[in-house]
Amino acid sequence: MRETSKQNLAILFITIIVTATIFFFIRFIQPAITEFKELSAMIKREKEKILLLKEYKAKSESLIQAYLSLGDQVNDIYLALPDNSQAAQLVSILDVIFVGNEIPLSYLSFTETNQEGQNYIDIKTNFFATYEGFKNWVKEIEKELRLIDLIRVRIEESSDQKSVLKRFDVEMRAYFFNNNQAEAI
Repeated sequence: MRETSKQNLAILFITIIVTATIFFFIRFIQPAITEFKELSAMIKREKEKILLLKEYKAKSESLIQAYLSLGDQVNDIYLALPDNSQAAQLVSILDVIFVGNEIPLSYLSFTETNQEGQNYIDIKTNFFATYEGFKNWVKEIEKELRLIDLIRVRIEESSDQKSVLKRFDVEMRAYFFNNNQAEAI
């Protein structure tokens, strides 16, 4: 064999090896590199999702702890705005306030009403008391946890000029949720 044939043969082998290497790279290694990049990007997105889920979990746990620490206040809300009229509770509340202020009760009536989606009990009462006694009675009503609004107060002077007692006609309103309203919220 001649020298040029050997060189041509060597160039041919080198060309075949380079071509085989390029073919092997294009056929097997390039898709693996692309797949590796795609998998790396997917892993990065999944790690971000995991971090976000951990943040949500921490936030939800802090909200649960906050809710648990507010348990007494939540119960106070249910006392202030119960899910039914609880007329017996209102009678008890008013009785304690009347007795505590030494005011004899003359008349008391309840009417349960639903108007424009709001449920409440209209309470009408009248009693005789001094003006100071009435002011103390109103303070006690306002201190009461149950939501009670004074709607109308009418004061009449006593016909007896020597008496310091006045007649008070009072209309109040106590609010409550019903189960349908609670579910709608």
